[in-house]
Amino acid sequence: MEGVSPIQGAEGWSYGPFDHGNERGPLKVELVREDGLSTEFTVPDFVNDPEDLREIALIVIRAREKWDDVKGLGG
Repeated sequence: MEGVSPIQGAEGWSYGPFDHGNERGPLKVELVREDGLSTEFTVPDFVNDPEDLREIALIVIRAREKWDDVKGLGG
């Protein structure tokens, strides 16, 4: 799956399509790595500033990559 737009500060990662679900309500944000791996996070509808979403995306990406590194060590 191709991402929608690259995430500044996270080489190889892009945003996938955002899912607003209902008109009001949580926003689901998909993150896609260039090798096809994807993950997502959900935020309340009032978290909609692009810079806030980017900062959250960077935290999720770092946590995912850290988790992958630990799994690779047998953890």
